Amino acid sequence: MQRRRAITGIIGGTLAALCGSAFAQRMPDRLVMASFGQEDSFSSRWLELIYLEAFQQLGMGLEIRFFPAARAGAEAVAGNVDGELARSLEYEATQTTMIHVPEPTLYVATAAYTRRPDIHLPAGWEGLRGTTYRTEYRFGFSVTERKLMAVLPATSLSAVQTSETGLRKLILGRTDLYVDAVEAIEPLLAGAEFRDAGIRVASVLQRGPLYAYLNKKHAHLAPRLAAILKRMRESGQIERYRLLALKR
Repeated sequence: MQRRRAITGIIGGTLAALCGSAFAQRMPDRLVMASFGQEDSFSSRWLELIYLEAFQQLGMGLEIRFFPAARAGAEAVAGNVDGELARSLEYEATQTTMIHVPEPTLYVATAAYTRRPDIHLPAGWEGLRGTTYRTEYRFGFSVTERKLMAVLPATSLSAVQTSETGLRKLILGRTDLYVDAVEAIEPLLAGAEFRDAGIRVASVLQRGPLYAYLNKKHAHLAPRLAAILKRMRESGQIERYRLLALKR
């Protein structure tokens, strides 16, 4: 069952005064955005804080609905939500109904994790080429899947629904490598279940930005949202929200 959290932005003043009455008539009262991962995870809390503020400044309400990654993409493509909160720039090439907001929200890293002391890999996706390690990744991350399939045989690859499952399979010795976002895994490794499991980074595969995506019918909002995110980054607000999300 999908989970959702309604986040209401504060509408300050009239939209007509900000943007002109003709534009205001085309402004929706709120957007519904998809996110994936656990609702109470560090990354979900961080994104929520960022976009609560950003949509306040847009003068709009915001509802965030949480899905597994693949379902989030399917809901966005079907038009059941108005966009997604955090995907890579390469994600745009995998679908035709959305555009990315041209200002990154977060900068993240993707890494291969292992428990095996004998596995040491060069940085980058090419460091996996020629290996036969049993490798898993989180289902629904189409860019990660495509990059892994370019360097590893299909027989070496499998997918799991959650980060926790991927880490547990490493502990059980059922896989050799688990590939996921560092920002999703490091908080888990600091928790009680995985703290002493001996899981470590075998290789950092990629570093890069994540962007919000909007349905093309909301394309006129993308430049305004980008400008707000840029101001938030330059003022240090996004970093302050990162620290607050960690404290929570």
